[in-house]
Amino acid sequence: MKLVILDSIATDRNHLILSLERYFRKRLIDFSLHEYSNHETMFECVNFQCEKLPCCFINLSETEQNGLDIGLKIREMNQDSIIFFTSNSCQHAVEAYRMQADGYLLKPILAKELEASLDKCLRNINFIYKKIQIRSEYMTMNIPLKNIIYIEVFNKTCIIHTRQKTVTSSVSLSELEERLKEEGFLRCHKSYLVNMHFIEKYNKSGFFLTNEHFIPISKREHLKHREAHLNWLWQSLHN
Repeated sequence: MKLVILDSIATDRNHLILSLERYFRKRLIDFSLHEYSNHETMFECVNFQCEKLPCCFINLSETEQNGLDIGLKIREMNQDSIIFFTSNSCQHAVEAYRMQADGYLLKPILAKELEASLDKCLRNINFIYKKIQIRSEYMTMNIPLKNIIYIEVFNKTCIIHTRQKTVTSSVSLSELEERLKEEGFLRCHKSYLVNMHFIEKYNKSGFFLTNEHFIPISKREHLKHREAHLNWLWQSLHN
């Protein structure tokens, strides 16, 4: 795993490096460490588009307020990138959450908190590589779960909306629900199955997704579905 650290404070970089080395060596995970004091040098040296799964630690401070933009740029270059923000305050925590950061670590970073965040991150990596096999027209496709935003049914045809395109299949929504319910997908409406990783916010009528789409919630069971989403969020944060 490629670890990229961006922090202008050398002592903070060194502290994080020592903690990361202990963590990955203890778990016998191969890694490489790359530290930078400014983002210009980092982008010159690291080709994020070619990296399989870069894990980045971006510092946020009053003098480095573009840290969130840097994290967003890395995500745009590599959708699978892992982004942790480090900071001396909680000032940017909400903004970091909105951009789906993988963690927000307060300095001085405690080994226990870093390990818990990395443990959760490694579990999520399993989701990144999971796929579902779908029969679409005359061919079989393997679609990564991380790319599926939501699925809807129309005229007995399931339309699978992914980050790149839509895929149609004659498989029933009930069958897809059964296959995906343990993977963070919620049947929130008789015609919709949504990937909860993409839910940004909600109201009493439905879910707003990160791609600005709106998914309706069954009016009769809206409290149940909202509770299911909150429970999933809680488990994701604490597992």
